[in-house]
Amino acid sequence: MKNRIPISLLAGLLAAHAFAQAPITGRVVAQESNEKLFTANVFWLGTSIGTTTGYEGEFTIPPPPAWPARLVASFVGYKPDTLLLQAPPSAPVVFTLRWAMNMGPVEVVERRNTTVLDSRAVINTEVLNRGELKRAACCDLSESFETNATVDISFTDAISGTKTIRMLGLDGKYAQLSVENIPFIRGLSTASGLTLIPGTWINEINLSKGIGTAVNAPNAMTGQVDVCLLQPAAEPPLFVNLYGNSQGRMEANIHAAQPTGKYSDNLLMVHGNWFNTEMDQNNDGFMDMPLTQRINVMDRWVRRTDKHTTMLTMRYVDDRRKGGQSAMHGATSAPPEHVEHRPGELYTIDIRNRMFDLLGKQGFILNDPTKSIGIIFAGRVHDMGSTYGLRRYTGTQESVYGNAVYQQLLGAGTDQIKAGLSFQYDRYQEAFNAYTPMLQDSLFDRTEVMPGAFAEYTRKREQFTLVAGLRADHNSVFGNALSPRLHLKYDLGPLTNLRITVGHAFRTANPLAENAAVLASARRLVVEGPLGMERAWNMGGSFLHKFKWLDRKWAVGADAYRTWFTSQVVSDLDRSPQTLAIYMLEGESYANSLLGELHVQLSRVLDLKMSYRWYDVRTTYDGRLLERPFTPTHRGLVDLAWHDRKERWRFDITANLFGEGRIPSTAANPEEFRFIERSPSYSTIHTQLTHIHGPWEFYVGVENLTSTLQQQQIIAPEDPYGAFFDATLIWGPTNRAMLYGGLRYALARKTDNKNP
Repeated sequence: MKNRIPISLLAGLLAAHAFAQAPITGRVVAQESNEKLFTANVFWLGTSIGTTTGYEGEFTIPPPPAWPARLVASFVGYKPDTLLLQAPPSAPVVFTLRWAMNMGPVEVVERRNTTVLDSRAVINTEVLNRGELKRAACCDLSESFETNATVDISFTDAISGTKTIRMLGLDGKYAQLSVENIPFIRGLSTASGLTLIPGTWINEINLSKGIGTAVNAPNAMTGQVDVCLLQPAAEPPLFVNLYGNSQGRMEANIHAAQPTGKYSDNLLMVHGNWFNTEMDQNNDGFMDMPLTQRINVMDRWVRRTDKHTTMLTMRYVDDRRKGGQSAMHGATSAPPEHVEHRPGELYTIDIRNRMFDLLGKQGFILNDPTKSIGIIFAGRVHDMGSTYGLRRYTGTQESVYGNAVYQQLLGAGTDQIKAGLSFQYDRYQEAFNAYTPMLQDSLFDRTEVMPGAFAEYTRKREQFTLVAGLRADHNSVFGNALSPRLHLKYDLGPLTNLRITVGHAFRTANPLAENAAVLASARRLVVEGPLGMERAWNMGGSFLHKFKWLDRKWAVGADAYRTWFTSQVVSDLDRSPQTLAIYMLEGESYANSLLGELHVQLSRVLDLKMSYRWYDVRTTYDGRLLERPFTPTHRGLVDLAWHDRKERWRFDITANLFGEGRIPSTAANPEEFRFIERSPSYSTIHTQLTHIHGPWEFYVGVENLTSTLQQQQIIAPEDPYGAFFDATLIWGPTNRAMLYGGLRYALARKTDNKNP
């Protein structure tokens, strides 16, 4: 007993001393551009203690064995910097690295991998940076996934030009589509929001698969598509992108960045889209794409100091599309039996979106650098209206979102706790009118208020990391919802890891906005019973191994996920070819997804990506468990990227392969108005050639090089006011080969060039 007291006392003193040694935090930035350097190395000289920086250049490193100590930061293409610290710093450390001699920023950035399978993130994450987005036209977010196997893109119908995404086999509405972790594409923008984020505004896209974290809202059932926008401090004073294609579409993007003070910068981005060519490639009398006029303006202001970060973003969108039948392509007016509907006029569509967004962030690092507070807020007013022949839909959304997060590092800085409050307010006013029996307009008018609380704990021990979270939300319409989340990561080696995730998520459905494509048909809309909240569980795992073999870098990944619904709003196209029935799920509904992929550097100038994905997605429709329509069972991708050694030329070619998929039954129609029961297998090829000359980039490419086309896109196109008209059964490409080209120009930022 006498020996135990001193030993216990000594152990307590050592523990107290260790706890008192708080981790060191800071940031690594580039001197010339003020760019936050991602994956920079930070380590204590003469020790094995080190770390790498995150996406914002931030780092946290345990204290050294003894003081004084030298802290070193290094990054490829920059001169390393060393700080001599006599004692623990009282504020975050900031490293400012300068370019190494005979090396410029363009050379280094272009040689970084354009797609990164993140081996450090706890959640299975794939990062698409600006280099990846430049490998295709990427005029907007919906066109940014042609070289990616995680996200599928397809048209919703044959005449509106609206695109939707699919992730882990389910529609994009079951993933969280956010901008810098702020829920963004939601509500009335679910159908059209992807096309309203220009590709040139995007700095990178983070694709997180499986259930989301408890901090970032409750609705990430299949994953999260988080768009990180351009940072004002890192952008050139002037950037111009001009685009045009063989179909007559033209776009222009102009960015202007300027400092607004010692610590603040502003970035103004203007986007314009103009398409005024009537096109009918399958000769059915309907324009393949609507005539479009769009203006999109965003202004971002960011202020950063050592302890505070403030961001304010405003966006305004005015989007107008007109399409439908075209007289110049042989369409005729309403037949005699339907002349009472619209005498002497063609079937036309008119879609309008006006939207104003306000986004804000405020971050505080407290006196203790291991503690911080982040506040996020967003507001939106969205007014939309659409006319399809005699059908009219109008909607207004007013939304406010807020999220406050407190986070603190624990112990030696390896553990972390996050906790906070969230608030979501939505007011919807929607009206639908048709020449079929009308719905009561008030059916879809509602106001929702949803406060919530959440907590999340991260524990890291050597190779093992655990993130456990819990959300509790109260919806004023649908009641309480509890969402537990668990993420596990085990590092089998420095670049080899295994992840497992499981959790529950929920969302409120917006049946009219999410089924807007049905307006392009004669289907009668039927809503049965009160509709509830959608709730689902997601469970899955992934494996990632990066290695070097034959003097080449390799990355092999595989993942498997299952999503199953305990409550779901079902959109049933199978009850009848003349009906869309909406009701609550009675039975099973699930989605199974398997993915295998390989990334390899075949040579210093040639990269290869290959992937294969398998889906098994089924839902119970009127008591029958059927394949979910328009979801191919098999999906493949082969992608080659080449660049010359001087980084002046780039060539990219991507082949996408799609297997068969089920199409909603039209067997009840007369034989001449029936559709095929399963879509055939098909493939598409996209190519692009880019030349870089100083601040100029010139690019030319071809989408759908093989002109793969779904020939029959509409049932009864000659009689759009009849009972059998349907333009929603789209399973493949609706446009033949399309040639495009454009240029990018970036005015270089002035630097002092005072390198020693």
